[in-house]
Amino acid sequence: IDLLKKVKRVGVNYISKFITAYYRRKPLENRVFFYTIRADGRLLENISCVYDGCSCEKVVFAKMLPHSFRQIARVRKYMLTSKVIVTDDYMKYLRAVRLRDGQKVVQLWHAGGAFKRFGLDAPSKLTRLEEYKTHSQYSDVCVTSEYVRQFYAHAFGVDIDVIKAIGSPRTDAILDSEKVREKQEMIKTKHPLLKDKKVYVYFPTFREFEGSLIPLETKIDWARLNDELSDDEVFVVSRHPVMKDEFFKGAFYSRVKDYTSDPTPELLAIADVVITDYSSIIFDASLMNKSMLFYCPDYGNYERDFYLDYDKDLPGEIISDFEQLLPALRRADEISSPEVISAFREKEMGACDGKSTDRVVELIKDYLK
Repeated sequence: IDLLKKVKRVGVNYISKFITAYYRRKPLENRVFFYTIRADGRLLENISCVYDGCSCEKVVFAKMLPHSFRQIARVRKYMLTSKVIVTDDYMKYLRAVRLRDGQKVVQLWHAGGAFKRFGLDAPSKLTRLEEYKTHSQYSDVCVTSEYVRQFYAHAFGVDIDVIKAIGSPRTDAILDSEKVREKQEMIKTKHPLLKDKKVYVYFPTFREFEGSLIPLETKIDWARLNDELSDDEVFVVSRHPVMKDEFFKGAFYSRVKDYTSDPTPELLAIADVVITDYSSIIFDASLMNKSMLFYCPDYGNYERDFYLDYDKDLPGEIISDFEQLLPALRRADEISSPEVISAFREKEMGACDGKSTDRVVELIKDYLK
């Protein structure tokens, strides 16, 4: 079996090199190749906004890993014959293929601000050289403020001039008050329980150990929390998409709900207080002036480090004990004040003004001239 795998791997590598050499001889097309591994068959958030804004020839590849040989061949074809490549996550094929003169790679990283360390600054299953090669061919990395440019340059191992503080396209909708109101109405229509209530939305992020996912122990007594919430309060859970562990274990609660399947923008729009641990949802929340609370029962054991000072820079109270959760939620508006949120927003998201998509589209248009 091991021998067969080795033979197959050698064969795939040989054919991949042949495909690469073949398409290198083809002319570059005045086209944008949109590549994502974040969803199957569709573009999300930043890259979707830019796709919609580009009125040029464009091709999409949207498929989560792993990829079949046919898919690999398709990626290499368009990667080597498109003048501009746009992605929003890791593009592993950049490690193995040197692009041609005149090609540009625009990275629309899916997270805003600079919170958890990533890339070269975080634990990875990749070697340091593989990590570096993944990012070394970027022409532009679009980020959310001047302040965070330094962190992206270090994380990707690129010159700081490659990092452009022109905003995050998906934030345009967050800053559109009419669209926010529409999302609020949509989620209230779907879940009437949320009408006329103080809504606390908990956005926990995933946990890893040495690059592999591990379950999150929230240490929340859900039954007790449900009993202690008042009639005008609702606690909503929205787990990170990669988190498969179910928190409630089949139990039903009247005031505590898991709405993970609902769109994050709708839940964020309806939230009165956003609770998280280490999620970059805080940057979107700051644009919407949401009060925040940081519930981190495993803070001392969390594997990743941060770009900011966790104890000093966050725009809200930090707690680690379930006993503190409900009292902290009820005083969040006081501690996570508008002044605190405003200062945090300007530092981390200052380039987001509702016109980020236009600037990114203009950047791409310039490359197609």
